[in-house]
Amino acid sequence: MSSARKVLHLALIAAAGALYLGMSHLAATSNHPPLITVLMSILPLSTVSIISAWHSQTRSLSLILFAVCALAFVLNLDYLRSHVAWLYFIQHAGAMLLLCITFGSTLVRGHSNALCSRIASFVTIEPLEADYLSYTWKVTLAWTIFFALSAMASVLLFFFGPIEAWSVFANILTPILLGVMFVGEYLIRLRVMPNRTHFSIAETIDAYREYSRRQSSR
Repeated sequence: MSSARKVLHLALIAAAGALYLGMSHLAATSNHPPLITVLMSILPLSTVSIISAWHSQTRSLSLILFAVCALAFVLNLDYLRSHVAWLYFIQHAGAMLLLCITFGSTLVRGHSNALCSRIASFVTIEPLEADYLSYTWKVTLAWTIFFALSAMASVLLFFFGPIEAWSVFANILTPILLGVMFVGEYLIRLRVMPNRTHFSIAETIDAYREYSRRQSSR
């Protein structure tokens, strides 16, 4: 992919993401949101679910279960439309908790098996020294803490704060904080390991996608 096409591709993804988050905010804070926002609220979760079902060892059973859940959603569309904020909350808090578990579960297997260590192995041809593996283990720990705090904040704001505050956190602040984490980690890496070849933020994201793809295809 050429540089111009890659920039355009990223711009389209950013625009689509901004549109989705904007509509999510409006839907979560509305008493009677448009039907399209209800359908959009389950799009990420349903996409992940059907992909997971397709790659599951019990594919037929998983697909049947997915179809049953989809039917239940259709039959309760009016009710869900008046409680759409719950759909967005479950997705946001659930995603943060799942990512916390995904990253955190690799911390106990040693520095070389930490998730960020595995991701680094996809984008560097140089052997990963002990000090680098120690650093990537700490990065994995930092992401685990970030996702844990995000899940906790989501729950507390949703149940004990105004829905507008939760929506701002989930739909506006969370993407910003994710960006801050990526940029902050990159700048710290440049500082603590100045003599090593460093991969970019985009390469880090691509490596995580490749890692997730390989895990799901097993």
